Amino acid sequence: MIQNTSAMTPETSLIKLLVTGDAATGKSIFASGFPTPGFLFDLDRGALTYRGQDWDFCNYDMTSQSWVQFEKDVLEVTKAVKDLKYKTVVLDSTTALTELAMERALQLDPKRSPSGGPLWNSHYAIVKNLVEGKLRQLLNLPVNIVIIAHLNIIKDEETGAVSNVLPLLTGQLAVKIYTYFDEIYCAFSRMKDSKVEYYLRTVPRGLYKARSRISGKSRLLPDEIPNEYSAILKAMRNVKN
Repeated sequence: MIQNTSAMTPETSLIKLLVTGDAATGKSIFASGFPTPGFLFDLDRGALTYRGQDWDFCNYDMTSQSWVQFEKDVLEVTKAVKDLKYKTVVLDSTTALTELAMERALQLDPKRSPSGGPLWNSHYAIVKNLVEGKLRQLLNLPVNIVIIAHLNIIKDEETGAVSNVLPLLTGQLAVKIYTYFDEIYCAFSRMKDSKVEYYLRTVPRGLYKARSRISGKSRLLPDEIPNEYSAILKAMRNVKN
């Protein structure tokens, strides 16, 4: 059926969000403020950040069998979401998810490089497919979704100059992941009156990428928002109104 964009309004009831950032920029603190009951795939073992709130969680040892358990947990969470048990699902983080997928890839394919490590055309391809499949599966859930990704600072080997900043993911998935989300925020911190304050950028700054389709080309959302779910929701409601 042919439709027209002139009648479209921002969807703010559920947020599918990728939040990236350097270490210690408040990504997990931000995710912990989303509506509960929630479920946390605690791959970084940071559940303590979510303490005192209504979050179920699972964490994983870095073994090949843990990936199998992770797949089972995704199925269980999918069923729980259908039963309206959870309002938010968080994956923290894609860095550890990639490491877990590599453990599985090394089990599935016994071949190794001359140094005994993984093979790019074999193991890394398996990792990309495993991680991409699970991210897509989670994004299809009809709840708030927060995916947390650490960043990889890519430097020119000869000059040492920073050439790009991408999520710590395998191959083209580090670029492709941006296409999965309407809302991509970059977490950062700054000092104010001798205190650390945490923010989220909704627009790109330098090599750090961010985007808000809700904000649009008119930049209806602030370029920087306090690192709180309530601030995001307030800004989005203002846009919708």
